[in-house]
Amino acid sequence: MCDPAVSSFLTQTLCAHGGRLGLRELQENIGLSALQLENTLSAAGPRRFLVLEGGQVVLAVTDVRVCVRKECDGCERLHLCKLHLMGRCHLGPSSCKYSHDIMNAENKKVLKKHDLSGLSENELQVLLLQNDAFFLPDACQLYNKKGSHCMQQNNCNKLHVCQHFLKGKCKFPRCINSHNLLDDHALRVLETVGIDGKIASNFQAIYDYKHVEFNREQKKVNSGPNHDFEFDRGRNSPCLTSQLNPTIHLMLSVHNYRNDNWKKPAVRRIKEQKTTLETVQCMLDASPSEAVLLIQSSHAGPSSTVPTQSRDRLPTGVGDKDKGKKDSSSDEASKDNKTDNCDEICLFYVWKYCKNKDKCRSVHYHLPYKWEIHDGLYWKELSMMEEIEKAYCDPKNSSMPSKNINFQTMTCSSSLVRRLSTPSSVTKPTFLLTTQWIWYWKNNQDKWIEYGEQEEGNSTTSPSSAIIENLYQADPCAIVPFQAGQQQYELNFKEMIQTNTHFKTQRPVCRRPKFVSSEDVQKIKTGSQRDSSIPNQTCPSHWDASALPDFGYKAVVIHNTTSEYNEIKQLFHQTMKNYSILNIQRIQNPSLWKVFQWQKEKMKRENGGKEVQEKRLFHGADVTSMETICSQNFDWRICGSNGTNYGKGIYFARDACYSHTYCQATLQGHFMFVARVLVGDYVKGNAAFVRPPMKCADKLWLYDSCVDDEFNPAVFVVFEKHQIYPEYIIEYKE
Repeated sequence: MCDPAVSSFLTQTLCAHGGRLGLRELQENIGLSALQLENTLSAAGPRRFLVLEGGQVVLAVTDVRVCVRKECDGCERLHLCKLHLMGRCHLGPSSCKYSHDIMNAENKKVLKKHDLSGLSENELQVLLLQNDAFFLPDACQLYNKKGSHCMQQNNCNKLHVCQHFLKGKCKFPRCINSHNLLDDHALRVLETVGIDGKIASNFQAIYDYKHVEFNREQKKVNSGPNHDFEFDRGRNSPCLTSQLNPTIHLMLSVHNYRNDNWKKPAVRRIKEQKTTLETVQCMLDASPSEAVLLIQSSHAGPSSTVPTQSRDRLPTGVGDKDKGKKDSSSDEASKDNKTDNCDEICLFYVWKYCKNKDKCRSVHYHLPYKWEIHDGLYWKELSMMEEIEKAYCDPKNSSMPSKNINFQTMTCSSSLVRRLSTPSSVTKPTFLLTTQWIWYWKNNQDKWIEYGEQEEGNSTTSPSSAIIENLYQADPCAIVPFQAGQQQYELNFKEMIQTNTHFKTQRPVCRRPKFVSSEDVQKIKTGSQRDSSIPNQTCPSHWDASALPDFGYKAVVIHNTTSEYNEIKQLFHQTMKNYSILNIQRIQNPSLWKVFQWQKEKMKRENGGKEVQEKRLFHGADVTSMETICSQNFDWRICGSNGTNYGKGIYFARDACYSHTYCQATLQGHFMFVARVLVGDYVKGNAAFVRPPMKCADKLWLYDSCVDDEFNPAVFVVFEKHQIYPEYIIEYKE
């Protein structure tokens, strides 16, 4: 059985990245070895994590569902307003008859039972949307009852999909009704309720697996010669002559995944083809993991332009005499295309030399970017590389007509196009030839303005591209609040939209790389004296330079003879003299540190250039949530669940003895956080507060935090997690 805390963290990581991740990317995000991750996924099973694409892609799965009853006396489902979770309820929590509180006592019990307590509202939304059919539009009854025919056809606002498939209970391996949520009509209907192609594709994959599993179980129950072939519903002709509805074989390039191409899917519906009885029977006889591969490979036809491994060779374990053998005709091609599923260029190779050579998992190329086109089987390098890159780097270009390339859909004519690049400069700030991403917003004159630059005739500045890129790398699905002048804004990374929170005006947002020519690359390589081993100067100088991860954090034990150790020890023992410290660990999370420093500078600007009041405060946390806090910072939904006397935020204490009452005892002892907190200007809190109150009614300036007592504060409540950095963990005992 998989450790519940690990499962919860894995689910949270997947949902923070849209519900699915490549295996390698997931491994980098959670810090496990390949073997550890493989064992963890295997132990959890497909009811928690579904592994697709020959073991290269992982989807978050759950049995949790939202209660569909209008009135319920109590059940084991979540009780929530469906429209609120999808961001479409306009009634508000006081007027809506359904709950808007995900973290009420009943829902917390349900989430805890399924090891999902650590999920934020956005992460839970992703998980439910790709698992619970309750969030989908209704299936068309005419389509389901009138022989797959609806009089309104494409004008119908309901799904032309098998209603039993959406319940995971279609008993026909080759149903006459569609099981495809990714055709043009289905996607259009889904978009009307706010479900994009990315979520739809995740739902499709999960329910394709459920369909095969359900029919395998049915076959066991109905074993016998009379049940091998089922007849069509209410029809005279046997279902044997019908076709298995194809699913879409998805190209899971991380580049396309992050650039929101699912809104205009580059994948195409593969033409329906006859499926042999042997294939259907093999799907029902195969193991669950093999069945997933068969679902995909049985639908991939030669007309498909989507890359697939199953076209080159059979997956190991499927087939008989050719079991485990590779198709020799593809050996040379597969060598050239070993990185079909990788979109990252090796920094070491671009710079000078990669010691891993052919074993390197990244792409080896002489430039920090590479444009490729898919020929139906493999990715091929595009000609006029620099010309394409230069056009793409200019935010006003949505396409390149001379090459027939559409940068929005990443297509060239009818073929897929992708851009490979080196890692973002903010993730590896000490390296050269990384990709510097620049963020833009569009003004009233349809001119793209770089973030951090002053618009002509306007002295107001916004956060810089580097700051925004840091936030984006920390959470590509986040909605980030910021202030420019006296105006408050929200930047939605997923929708690439900037919204003025007061006037509700919206601006398109664009993320493009800074152009670097081949000549520039040579100049950098020959002219720079800077070495890639120089430590990251944006982190504190006393941090261990050998423990600065690109993603996540490292916990470094502090020696008990250092002044750093004694400083924290003294702070702790002011109110905990009867307890002895076992060890103190410093949390080194470069991404969270940079965001914390950005927030500090932002608050300083808003404070007229005056320094912001910063304190070291204590926080007692549940042991199971410590890993998540170190990786992704505090979350009020969990950390503020023990009390909300002064507002619905994250609670910190001046005195360690206060936080001790919230520390969970373990066999080793107790664990407590020491955090840096930007308390700024504070005011006495109130249980009804969901954010600090305004300083004055005629301006949009808010207090920075709330306290229990304005004159002698002992408890601080923070509503914005960027004001916090989890700096130390103290392990202690009585």
